[in-house]
Amino acid sequence: MKPLICNLKMEHNLKEILNYKQELENCENSCDLIVCPPFIYLPIMHSKFYKIGAQDVSSYKNGPYTGKVSASALKSIDVNSVLIGHSELNDNFETKLKKLIMVISEGLQAYVLISDSKEDHDYQYTYIKLMNKIRAYLAKVMPKDYKYITFIYEPYWLIGSKNALSGQEISNLFYQLKKELKYEYNYEFPFFYGGGITENNINELYNNDVIDGLLLGGFSKEPKNIVSFLQSINLSTNIDTSVHM
Repeated sequence: MKPLICNLKMEHNLKEILNYKQELENCENSCDLIVCPPFIYLPIMHSKFYKIGAQDVSSYKNGPYTGKVSASALKSIDVNSVLIGHSELNDNFETKLKKLIMVISEGLQAYVLISDSKEDHDYQYTYIKLMNKIRAYLAKVMPKDYKYITFIYEPYWLIGSKNALSGQEISNLFYQLKKELKYEYNYEFPFFYGGGITENNINELYNNDVIDGLLLGGFSKEPKNIVSFLQSINLSTNIDTSVHM
């Protein structure tokens, strides 16, 4: 099943995060679920029912950087993936690139967020803008490390909204990106989508054959939303299995 990444941002206190964990563990889960809680909850969120990821990482290997967390520290507590470059962090490209290099150096999975602007989208420059950003990242990455990279297209102007791009529009974009990257780099990079995902559009996006996974922000704040969707996936899987028996 396709991966789902739940970016919990800074939404829960200790009691709430423990309840979140319990609700997920009480739900049958047949998809690749990754939960990204605030840093302070990472050690207590480990579970055999899902993986845990970090919302961010330091661009430095180590040193006197108060409040920062290194990739090696994350690895030491069995975190195996990191979000890189979320628009809410306001990192410049140089910082994002340093973070990506740090994550790859520790053998962790990097989920690299890329975006266009509303103006780019309106004038149909999205493909060009995203390709330029991807090429800039890959110019500094060895081919042997491509396996650690997944790109997530999350239009920052749709974060927090209830209006995701249509599945067809995302499909067309991802098809172009994958085709060009396969030609240029001889590698098939996975592409996820995030931004404006709600209960009204998540099924369409999740079942889209070209979208390799989803990044959930506001939708994942309430565990009941995730549990309900996971149950619908399980039901659909069971129906499909019974039909082909």
